[in-house]
Amino acid sequence: MKNDRVIILVVISLCVLLASVGTSIANIALPVLERSFYATFESVQWVTIAYLLASTVSVTIAGKLADRYGHRRVLLAGILLFTIASFLSALASTMSVLILLRAGQGMGAAVLMTSGITLIKKNNAILKTGSAMGLIGTMSAIGTALGPSVGGLLLTIWGWPAIFLFLSLLGTLVFFLVITYIHKDNLTSKSRQPIDGLSVAALTLSITAYALSMTLGKKGVDWLNILLILVSLFSGGLFVYHQTRSNNPLLPVKTFKNRVVSRSLVANFVVSSIMMTTLVVGPFLLTIGLGLDEFNAGLVMSVGPVISILTGIPAGKLVDTQGPDRILKIGLLSLLMGTLALALLPAAWGLVGYLLGISLLTPGYQFFLAGNNTAVMSQASSHQEGMIAGILNLSRNLGLITGSSVMGALFSVSVAVQPIREAKHAELFFGVRITFGVGVLLLVLVGITSWINSSSADVSHQ
Repeated sequence: MKNDRVIILVVISLCVLLASVGTSIANIALPVLERSFYATFESVQWVTIAYLLASTVSVTIAGKLADRYGHRRVLLAGILLFTIASFLSALASTMSVLILLRAGQGMGAAVLMTSGITLIKKNNAILKTGSAMGLIGTMSAIGTALGPSVGGLLLTIWGWPAIFLFLSLLGTLVFFLVITYIHKDNLTSKSRQPIDGLSVAALTLSITAYALSMTLGKKGVDWLNILLILVSLFSGGLFVYHQTRSNNPLLPVKTFKNRVVSRSLVANFVVSSIMMTTLVVGPFLLTIGLGLDEFNAGLVMSVGPVISILTGIPAGKLVDTQGPDRILKIGLLSLLMGTLALALLPAAWGLVGYLLGISLLTPGYQFFLAGNNTAVMSQASSHQEGMIAGILNLSRNLGLITGSSVMGALFSVSVAVQPIREAKHAELFFGVRITFGVGVLLLVLVGITSWINSSSADVSHQ
């Protein structure tokens, strides 16, 4: 029994680690990919965006597929897709092929993340659910920390294809562990109600058009950008309309009427976009602006995730003792100070300024997550917990996509030099100031809204 528990925890850990590393390891290679493929910043953005977009859409149906066809079978298919896409990415000869294969990785990663949670629920007789859920958060942070450092080392020694070969080897290991140690499961859903394909297609089109509208064009907004924005709005509206009338919805959109939930989701979206901005802008700031090589830049970028690992559990305990509202405000204040520091200090203090900003930003993120997630989940009824968690994850992923596309586009426009690797220090630091400066304004708005909401709640209780 104890051995079964250990093995299952190892498999869960590696599933979450693989998906998390897949997100972060490619970011450190963005400047190298821009140089190797003679690509623009707008093109290399899609190495990150494609992964996040495919993961965002796929996570809405991964659980339903697992319920219908069996969790082990779907998990193996997801790992296989991730592994094959990773191996072929190492052989990619064009940026377009690499982007397409990264989308395949993202689809597999969605299954990996979903399966981590379902494995816990299916084995709750031998696992402590709370501790296992905590393990998922920790492994996700560890994966985010390992990505830049391992990626930087592989870039220095063997070049960018080694990053994807590493992912394929790790995927192969996880695949054989699942085959060997995870038993076949009975189907948990006897319903043969089809997946809502129209909603999936509408959501995919909406997010894709949104990301494209922010990454196409080098000199500003033109008719194509406007057309894509309109397509995104129309297909997004179609998704919401269809979900409100579906007997088998992907997401419970009616919960958006709850003010606490809707405002928390907006805050989650904004904060996630800023965190992804650090992963997209960071490699260019460290390698071009501060002159670090890929290996040292990867080590520096790992500092933030390491701080997240150390502060995640204490943040959760503080929420239990001090309440989510207070901890959420502390988190937002730390996020605001960290983002402001990243906007101003690297140009003046160099690497010390960057590290100071990250050291304020990442613990703030953990405090925010602990407080915000607790506040949202407290609004969920017993039969809505999973779906509310799904909406929370969707808002996070949309924020990550926005950080990659919108904030990335803002950085590119602000630097005003293509390719960015040819930018002078002053031009690059100006782009950093503008990008994180906008992040500061967004956090101020979120903070004001949060403060007004909590004050209104206090008045209503009196």
